[in-house]
This record gives sequence, structure tokens and C-alpha cells, in this order.
Amino acid sequence: MNKKLVGMFLLLLLVVSGCGSSDTTKEAATTEEESNALVEISFDQFFTKSDTGNGQITEEMLALNGKKVGIKGYMTELTPIDNRFIYLVPTAGAACPFCSADNPKYLEAIAVYPPDGQEIDYTLDGLWAYGTLEVGEEIDEATGLISMFRLKADSIEKYQER
Repeated sequence: MNKKLVGMFLLLLLVVSGCGSSDTTKEAATTEEESNALVEISFDQFFTKSDTGNGQITEEMLALNGKKVGIKGYMTELTPIDNRFIYLVPTAGAACPFCSADNPKYLEAIAVYPPDGQEIDYTLDGLWAYGTLEVGEEIDEATGLISMFRLKADSIEKYQER
């Protein structure tokens, strides 16, 4: 009788604890899903605020380097001649985000590289761009323009209210 009681206790303990392995598996799966989850970002998250135009890239944006993100923005007319990428900015109608800035390194602009090298026709419409974020200074060899943020787009689509 005592052996039955011990056996039932062990069985109950295994059921309640879930054998320990399933929780670890669930945690690993959740962590992987979180790291692959799309994060929507906005231009006001790019830099710390500065009156001198010398803001720094925020820790939040640095942490998103290499992650999947989505951003809503508007095309500028400033696009490389070979149409390799487009610039998105936070407001419509900004012809050249580099022309009047005190410090062109710290602009609220992102270079978006279309998927599979496709060309994007200029539009005044808002766009959603989704893809992998790259953070850090890079100089475009063809234009000499500096970008602090780049998006290797999986998709670019016309903005629709949700």
C-alpha cells in the first residue's frame, strides 16, 4: 500500500512539474519568437534630443540593429540616379532632408533598399516599409551621402489606416 502511495505521489509531482523540459522549451520558443517579432518604429525614436543638432543614436535604436522593423514615412525626391534605394522621412513634401540641416548625420531619414532590386516610383503617398534595420554611419559610395539608418526591405506598400 505504501508503494502505491509513493508511486501516485511521484506521478502527481511529474504532472504538476511538467517534467521540467516543456517549460524550458516554451521559454526558448518564446524568446526566439520575440527576437523575430516585427517592431514598429517611428522617426522620433532615432536620436536623443539636442539643441545643437548633435543628438546621438538612441539605445533603443541600437538594440534594434539587425531586427525586423516597420516604419511609416514619405519618399523624398532625393533618390540615387540608379534607384538603388529611396529615402523615407517623417513628413510629406520634404524634397531634400540634407539641404538645410545643421548636421546631416543626425537627420530623421532612413535609406530604404527595395526587395530584389525593384524600382519604386516616386509617390506623395505615405508608405509602410518592412524589413531588417541597419544602424550606424555608412557613406553611400555613389552619392557621398551619409545614412545613419538603413532598411533592407522585405516589402514596401502604400500606407493604409488600420
